[in-house]
Amino acid sequence: VLALAAAGLNAGAALAEAVPFTCTILEDGMSVRINVSNPARAARSCLVTCRFQTPHWGGESQIMCAHMVPARAKDIVMCTKTSGGVKLLKQTHGSADCIRR
Repeated sequence: VLALAAAGLNAGAALAEAVPFTCTILEDGMSVRINVSNPARAARSCLVTCRFQTPHWGGESQIMCAHMVPARAKDIVMCTKTSGGVKLLKQTHGSADCIRR
């Protein structure tokens, strides 16, 4: 009975699933285009995080984008964002997750 109760608690929980994405530094070196794919058969809420090396103290800048992504979307532009005037040298890390229910 306890196992069934625990299973019932998790049945409605939202789960995050990693998805394909790209973080591209644009020609000005201070903007980023974030593309994402959603292979699911339903629209999902996605969050992409991109980190970049910078020449400034601290050495890293993070840019995030969150939007609904249509079902079966492939490599769509999720957003284009500025670094706020910080020169971006190269991508150091990135992740993308979409919530499925």
